[in-house]
This record gives sequence, C-alpha cells and structure tokens, in this order.
Amino acid sequence: ENKRTGEVFKANNVMKKVNRNGFEITYLINFFELFDKLGGQKYQVAKYILKHRSKSENTLIITTQELAKKTKVSRQTVSDTLKIMEEAKLISRKRGAIMVSAKLIHRGTSGKEFYLMEKFESFNGE
Repeated sequence: ENKRTGEVFKANNVMKKVNRNGFEITYLINFFELFDKLGGQKYQVAKYILKHRSKSENTLIITTQELAKKTKVSRQTVSDTLKIMEEAKLISRKRGAIMVSAKLIHRGTSGKEFYLMEKFESFNGE
C-alpha cells in the first residue's frame, strides 16, 4: 500500500523490504525450485554464468559454443540450461550475450537494481 496516496498494489511474491546498499543479493529460492532441472552438467553451466558475469552490468558475453567449451559440457546441454533459466526468468539472452536478472543477483543500491531490471526487460529486444 502506498501510504501517501492510499493506492493498493497486489503482488504475487511477498518479500520483506531490506536495505540493499552495499550487498550482493541472491534469492536462492529461485534456484531451489530449479535444482531438479539444473542438476549435474546443467548446474555447471548455471554456476559458470553466475560466477563469470560482469558484476556491474550482470552480463556475460559468450557464445553457446564457448560456454560449452568452458564448462566441458555439450552444446545441447548449454542450450537446454539456457532455455530452463530463461523460462524461469533468471536470465535474458541474445546472440553472444546473457544477462542475469537483477531480482536474482545484483550488487549495489535499490536504484541500481531498478536500472538493471529495466535493462533486463529490454535486453533481448535490443
């Protein structure tokens, strides 16, 4: 509820608002729901993306072939993993680039999170 205007917003996810300045936020619940799908080799791909993304822009510039080589899995495994993560809205992708959702992980202020979420929403449409 907006205390100033009285407007009420409905949300499908309820989370306690916390001060985020200076913290890298990770909502692991999203991964707990996906662990069955991201088991084994797919997990290696997801872990590589999160570990090697640009911290300032939440992006990883890499092709499917390069990602397969770096994680020592097949290109099909990489494609399957990216599809699962994209359907779960954990990543957005376009040719040669992957962006991780700021709802999942980001570093900085809530303003930075807002900026990254706007960028995330338009990432594969650019």
